[in-house]
Amino acid sequence: MAQGLKKLSDNGWKPRRTIVLASWGAEEQGIIGSTEFVEDYLTLLQEKLVTYINVDVASSGQQTFAPKSTPNLRLLIEEAAGRASAPLDTQFTTLLEQWTDSSNKRINELGSGSDFAAFINMAGVSCIDLTMHGDPKYFTYHTEYDNFRWLSKFADPGMKSTKAVSEVAAVILFELASQTLLPLNSVTYGAYLTEKIGQSSLEKDLADQGIDGSILTKAIERFSENAQAFEERKDAFLNQKRTAVEIRELNDKMLLLERSFIFPHGLPGRPQNMNVLFAPSSLNSYSGSVFPGLFDSITLAKEEEDPELQETRWNQVKRELTIAAWVTKAAARAMSNSVFPS
Repeated sequence: MAQGLKKLSDNGWKPRRTIVLASWGAEEQGIIGSTEFVEDYLTLLQEKLVTYINVDVASSGQQTFAPKSTPNLRLLIEEAAGRASAPLDTQFTTLLEQWTDSSNKRINELGSGSDFAAFINMAGVSCIDLTMHGDPKYFTYHTEYDNFRWLSKFADPGMKSTKAVSEVAAVILFELASQTLLPLNSVTYGAYLTEKIGQSSLEKDLADQGIDGSILTKAIERFSENAQAFEERKDAFLNQKRTAVEIRELNDKMLLLERSFIFPHGLPGRPQNMNVLFAPSSLNSYSGSVFPGLFDSITLAKEEEDPELQETRWNQVKRELTIAAWVTKAAARAMSNSVFPS
């Protein structure tokens, strides 16, 4: 990718936005390198960083494309997959065709366990994690056999899936760096929140304890309405001549959306995890969980057997519910066209 960027630069291409290529140290020791970087440059990253693209294990097979991302980047991932070559090139032309044909066409939530963690959980930056895996699973992971010979001979002959992941990353990078308006979609956020809450037992769990959960559902509804209106304004914008200030205003709103989910005090017992929507679950640090503070606190309250502690646990649930509704309202306001929206 670096060589490709150099060729573009040599031919006169200049991106609208700065591109930074980074390689982190001490990931296996606790995601130390990238976390220290985010801590050192937190204010700067929150002000300017559009997206962090993470490629940890580019390939451990050629069968399954398994990206993770924040919802606002999902449409861009699908577009990029449609412009990338298929590893199984005797059956498919593009990676999107191969991905669509599989039974695993989905984009998962970001959890932790890789270098995107600090960017999303501390800085509130939109993130993507790209990988492909195969069948059987990655049995050589973290063993002495996990080397280039195994990858190139057994997991990814011809380095076809490594190439496909690189192409997806390159297309995403190019579009984010080049387009006048950032290719981030806020409507997918509203759909994601509505789907996840609808699929959960949240409403029943809260109702069983006499807790009104409508403050969160109403906040999600308001957010979805404002996001739809914002995307319509973006579409209208593309057909009109606008000033640099107007362009910056719309792009800033898209950045502010992701930052809105940051709660400075962090999740219960985990102050470094400040993203109320996407921080990893305390019950599985590798897995992403929507509103993990809320859902983890409900799980702990339901499992608590001591009657005296049960009340404390459910009070914590009420607190997390209020915080979840508060940040969702903040995100709705970020999408609003009013100066001081309600």
